[in-house]
Amino acid sequence: MASFITSLPSWVLFLLVFISGVIAAETGAWFMRRRERKEPRDKHGPMGSLMGALLGLLAFILGITFSITASRYSERKHLVVDQAKAIGTCYLRTDFLPEKQKIQTRRLFDEYIDLLIGTSKSPSFEKNISRLEALQTQIWQQTASLKDEKMDSPLRSLYVSSVNDVLDIFGERKTVVFIFRIPGAVWIILLLLFIFSMFVAGLEISSFKLRRNINVPVMTAAFALIVVLISAMDASTKPGHFTVSQQPLIDVQQMIRENQSMP
Repeated sequence: MASFITSLPSWVLFLLVFISGVIAAETGAWFMRRRERKEPRDKHGPMGSLMGALLGLLAFILGITFSITASRYSERKHLVVDQAKAIGTCYLRTDFLPEKQKIQTRRLFDEYIDLLIGTSKSPSFEKNISRLEALQTQIWQQTASLKDEKMDSPLRSLYVSSVNDVLDIFGERKTVVFIFRIPGAVWIILLLLFIFSMFVAGLEISSFKLRRNINVPVMTAAFALIVVLISAMDASTKPGHFTVSQQPLIDVQQMIRENQSMP
């Protein structure tokens, strides 16, 4: 459910939510008019309190959902910065390596960061992720080969620690981007609660055609806009307005290229 919602274009998601809300309200209005033909409605009944309670609960669930996706979006941005720092530090520490490992590791990091930056804009991100993991394996193999080299132990430990940081942050970022998303159950509850609220709103204002023609579209459009906003922030693998900037990684890429061009 979560993947389906976040994969929809924003305008399609907006229309689906908007139309479902209008239909729910009109269904409630039709149901109440049919009932009023059989028996008059008590104008002072508890329907208004029920609608207020449902709308309050809907606002509460919306707030929680937005908080979840906003927190995840913020974490994604921080992870890009941390990843750029880790890669830049690890690349610079390759100066301490023997010439053989130094050349091979820098070549791997050059391809690694190019692929990492391109993954955010590539539709075949799963293939890119597999290649990145393969490059990490090769980088670690080069690191493991240092045990047979005559190298200062503190420097070797320092470099191994920086490689571990690169690998760990990649795994953390992969988890946050691809796994930590709004659960499908939350989306289902949110949409069902919205439909119930609009149905009760239709019951409440069934006899007021002008109010129904104005209030219902405004309420449904407002809710649809918020749903589109949450979906756009949660869709971490789809290019859009909430795509996390890769500028910290681009800066490291530029540093690597400048380093390679130096004699």
